[in-house]
Amino acid sequence: MATGSEDETIKLWDIQTGDCLQTLRADRPYEGMNILGITGLTAAQKATLKALGAVEQSH
Repeated sequence: MATGSEDETIKLWDIQTGDCLQTLRADRPYEGMNILGITGLTAAQKATLKALGAVEQSH
């Protein structure tokens, strides 16, 4: 069985065991882009970039 969610994922389930077999997610345009230390962005802009896949982490 497949289900969709507001978090933009599709999950494939084993209907006999109830186990999630796989989670699918479409590529996001800023997936993995590190925005740590970027200046000039508002909190809302950072939140939007994170929703589109950006991360804020030190290496």
